[in-house]
Amino acid sequence: MGKKILYTVVVFSIIGLGLYVASTFEYHGYYSECEKESTSQGGIEACVQYKIEEANK
Repeated sequence: MGKKILYTVVVFSIIGLGLYVASTFEYHGYYSECEKESTSQGGIEACVQYKIEEANK
């Protein structure tokens, strides 16, 4: 019984990590792109937000 619980926890942890990476992949791509264009943290965040909004249109 203990092995089944451990197996379930491990499987769902791996799936959760995969979903997290997939959901933040777009953000991190834009973030690295915007780092080249801006030097301040606020500028980078604004650039990322703008690019995400443009992609959703």
